[in-house]
Amino acid sequence: MKFFVVSIFPEIFDSFINNSLIKKAIDTQKIEIFFVNPRDFCLDKHRQVDDEIYGWWKWMLLKAQPVIQSVQKIISQIDENFKIVYVSPSKKIFNQKIAQDFSNIQNIIFVCWRYEWIDFRFEQYFVDKYKSKFEKISLWKFIIMWGEVAAMTMIESISRLVPWVIKEEESHKIESYDTSKDMQNIEFPQYTRPEEVYDYKVPQVLLSGNHKEIQKRRDNNEEK
Repeated sequence: MKFFVVSIFPEIFDSFINNSLIKKAIDTQKIEIFFVNPRDFCLDKHRQVDDEIYGWWKWMLLKAQPVIQSVQKIISQIDENFKIVYVSPSKKIFNQKIAQDFSNIQNIIFVCWRYEWIDFRFEQYFVDKYKSKFEKISLWKFIIMWGEVAAMTMIESISRLVPWVIKEEESHKIESYDTSKDMQNIEFPQYTRPEEVYDYKVPQVLLSGNHKEIQKRRDNNEEK
């Protein structure tokens, strides 16, 4: 599976791609992550990727043309199994069901905004040309300073669903936001040694060895 990230600050991803399961997934070629910088597609000698907003001159906006060309460059190098994800405030909120759907797509292009997002003509262009392949998705109803953080979150959520990125396949069957349960479940409380921490004890049923009762507790998501 391939992820492409359109960002004017790709170095922000250095720690993300060089640690933990994401690094292992890259090293074992389960996933690949590539970066494209819109600055490389600017038409002026200063490589200016942003400008003032018409009618609201106090803030800056990413220009449409460099971002459009960045995405088009990627599309020209991949097959038809792709999705363009504009990481932006949106009515469509990212969730586990979307992550599962996206894990079956070969190529995902994440477009990260800066400043006051991207000139709306970027969005118009891709809706017109690739309507079925263009998604505008938000992490949730809150504001962050740039799209890269949201893109990292989505990449990690999708990557862990790619076969063998997580070796313990059983872990996919026992977790929060199970789509088979309409994402209404939260995983049950879990404990490790020692048996007592600051007067809080491991529930006795978990020490009993009675697998039927343990499973019952898990199914009911009991805390005691």
